[in-house]
Amino acid sequence: MNNKMVCFVLAIFFMFSNCAFGNDQKRLVIDIDVQNNKIIGKQTILSKLQTEKGREYSPITLSDDIKRLYATGLFRDVSADVQEKEEGVKIIFKVFEKSKLGKVIFFGNRKIKTKKLLAEMKVKKGEIFDQFQLKEDVGELKNFYAKKGYSLADIKYEIEEKENIIELKIIVDEGKRLRIKKIDFINNKNYTDKRLLKLIKTKKRWLMGSGFLKDDVLQEDVERLIAFYRSEGFLDIKVNSLIEYNENKTLMSINFLLEEGIKYKVGKVAFTGNTIFSEETIKEQLVLLPEVIFSEDKLRKDISSIQNSYFDKGYISSSVKADTILNPQTGRVDLSYSIIENNIAYVDKVNIQGNTRTKDVVIRREMRLFPGDRYNGEKLRRSRERLYNLGYFEEVTFDTSAEPTTLPDKHDMDIFVKESKTGEFSFGAGYSSVDRFIGFVDLTQRNFDILNFPTFTGAGQKLRVRMEFGSDRKDYELGFVEPWFLGYPVSTGFNVFSRTRDWDKYDEKRIGGDVFVSKDFDEYWNGKLTHRYESIRITDIVSDASRDIKAKEGKNYISSVILDVTHDSRDNIYNPTKGWLNAFSVEHAGGILNGDKDFVRYFSRQSKY
Repeated sequence: MNNKMVCFVLAIFFMFSNCAFGNDQKRLVIDIDVQNNKIIGKQTILSKLQTEKGREYSPITLSDDIKRLYATGLFRDVSADVQEKEEGVKIIFKVFEKSKLGKVIFFGNRKIKTKKLLAEMKVKKGEIFDQFQLKEDVGELKNFYAKKGYSLADIKYEIEEKENIIELKIIVDEGKRLRIKKIDFINNKNYTDKRLLKLIKTKKRWLMGSGFLKDDVLQEDVERLIAFYRSEGFLDIKVNSLIEYNENKTLMSINFLLEEGIKYKVGKVAFTGNTIFSEETIKEQLVLLPEVIFSEDKLRKDISSIQNSYFDKGYISSSVKADTILNPQTGRVDLSYSIIENNIAYVDKVNIQGNTRTKDVVIRREMRLFPGDRYNGEKLRRSRERLYNLGYFEEVTFDTSAEPTTLPDKHDMDIFVKESKTGEFSFGAGYSSVDRFIGFVDLTQRNFDILNFPTFTGAGQKLRVRMEFGSDRKDYELGFVEPWFLGYPVSTGFNVFSRTRDWDKYDEKRIGGDVFVSKDFDEYWNGKLTHRYESIRITDIVSDASRDIKAKEGKNYISSVILDVTHDSRDNIYNPTKGWLNAFSVEHAGGILNGDKDFVRYFSRQSKY
């Protein structure tokens, strides 16, 4: 037999032997059972397993199943017994459950009811008992007592187990109720006790305060004092708190021990790496200059100011780092700013994310930066303000990709928005001596889209429907605004109304409306032209009504044109913090506009924030 024939025979032999070995090893799971479970149902345990009846048996899967059962936190021990059968294998899971919490009994709690203490605990009657959680609960109970004034309360527990049921006894030594009698500051040389007391939240007992000590608040007060001193230039400040009790342990004194150290001022200020801006130009933006009191908060603001200056010029990848050198002998902090300017960046693509209802175009038309523009921080800030002023978003953030696109000087700009609710539905009812019974229904959608059925949202239009009705009045109003008419930055809209009012001396009905066109002339100036037409009918005039009222009986018409000019530089029209609002309008009625009334009316408003 030649070598080729030997190899062929051996290959056939190994092939058949492997098949026979594989078939011999393949075993199916014919049954799964659970033993020793008393609290947790069998089906609940089986639902946690990957091993299933009818599937191939796998020791690896079985090992993972044991780990899964342990991970539930319901068992203190889990094992599996694999029994070989002719048809396959039978697996028996033997579980030893953690004990179940039965009774929870409190002893010694006279001042606080058991019901309130149980509400502070996470271990619950009838659930699997967790001793680690119990230890956390004891800590929470001590904090709860401390908030009520029992800061020296001591809490212990005892556990008794019978047939897998835990009986928990909690022993409380409430102690006496403690109040803060005095708060002192020791070694404070630069600031008075009165000044420091205003910084902390821990307060002594007084007419409107309980005077109870809260450990977490006391620790926060220490951090507040440290932060205050550091902001005032005391960089070496150390603060500790000490509690003293009277003999009866009914009153306490809080002492804050301070080591103020020296007050640091700014020494030298140096710059490296700046070629776009001179040192003098950069220093004009800084607060921390020589002989100014040093503050880490002010330093962070100065770094941000320098960074914004470069960002406004398009250097979005520039970086600014400040190194500080403290000299305790001279009490000076030398500052060294290291600036890496990098290159000017331009906008490549503008990507918008988070707008599930609002159309992209509504967001893009408010932007002041467009693809191809040089990055500009001021324009980005104004874009954010305009997006917030729409009233559609509760969050607006911008981000620029750190890595350039295919071109080295172009970066994508990402806009992330979180939409807020723009639809409002309100109704109400009331009574007054003038109008008697009155009710209203108001429906407003500030992000309306008349063409988007069935949600009718997303195009930035505004729709308002209001009905007001009562014993002596009936009002109906419909308003609509299109902020970009036919895709142009021109706002148009209309308002129609019907108002009926039964006065004591006469009845009045007004029917009318207005149409307007509005346009922004630059970033902050707006002009608006409105035509108003209104029909007023006076009827049922009583005999003792005044001569002026009787002269108005019947129908009268008002036709007027209103010109509004507005300068609005507020940073947020809903919650302004800075800027101006200057508005001026003039209304002319009658004349060539016809109508029964001739008048000119002026209106002016100025606000500064």
